[in-house]
Amino acid sequence: MPTVRNLRGLAVFLLLPILMAAFCYYTLSHLSASSPIRNRNIVLLIAHPDDEAMFFSPTIQSLVTPSLKNTVRIICFSTGNAEGIGNIRETELLSSASLLGIPNVNNSVIIHDDPNIQDSMTKSWPEDLLASLISDSLREFREDDSSNGGDGKGVDTFITFDEGGVSAHPNHISLLKGVKYYLRHYPKKNDVLLYTLNTVPVYRKYISVLDAFVTTLLDRMKNKPGEEEEGYSGTGAPKSAMYLSNWQGYKTAQKAMTEGHKSQMVWFRWGWITLSRYMVFNDLVLDTDLS
Repeated sequence: MPTVRNLRGLAVFLLLPILMAAFCYYTLSHLSASSPIRNRNIVLLIAHPDDEAMFFSPTIQSLVTPSLKNTVRIICFSTGNAEGIGNIRETELLSSASLLGIPNVNNSVIIHDDPNIQDSMTKSWPEDLLASLISDSLREFREDDSSNGGDGKGVDTFITFDEGGVSAHPNHISLLKGVKYYLRHYPKKNDVLLYTLNTVPVYRKYISVLDAFVTTLLDRMKNKPGEEEEGYSGTGAPKSAMYLSNWQGYKTAQKAMTEGHKSQMVWFRWGWITLSRYMVFNDLVLDTDLS
């Protein structure tokens, strides 16, 4: 005869899949209801070839959706030449960007190779030099637009790493300082937006899609009813944006690494492309503090 304890255990066993399914449905419904970034001329700022695939794949694949009417470009501030294969990694970045949906990569991706800004795990990059390179790159994009009959609106949205740099990499962190220096000191429109990729603790970094549920739950607990609407500016831009890839998007992100960045597929990166939440889920935050 079953005991009360056994019955309770059976009830938990039967209810757990139902609760998990309900939680997943709640999370996906919340994300799909979030108003995405749309009608923007966007530049993604990355430090090294492969950053776009390892950290920003869900964002890129969503933003290039034709119905959102975004223009998405990439500025990479080094060739990743720490091991002397910078020329190979430049080509790999173009291949990866194309796999992720960036059109016309030869004109949509700029890769810098300044001697004062080289791939390093120990050195930060000068923010004034980064700002100057941003200015030069935007001028190049404008000239390309003019020669190809573009709308001439210019870039109005930057996306990059936050102050944690995902992995505390000094090159990643430098980009945030560099773009803020640019926004403070260079001529600009008043509606230029800056979004940063949220850094999470290491114990959340490797739980893949499950962190989408954790992030959404924490967001719901933090925001009171009615606060989400207050986060929208006059341009219709959200104060935050979450991008969750479907299975095909996840496989595309992996392909951007395994086929795009073949030189970087050492043993530990297989763990990253399998388990990292950044391969399947991104949450961006609108940064209005330019100090």
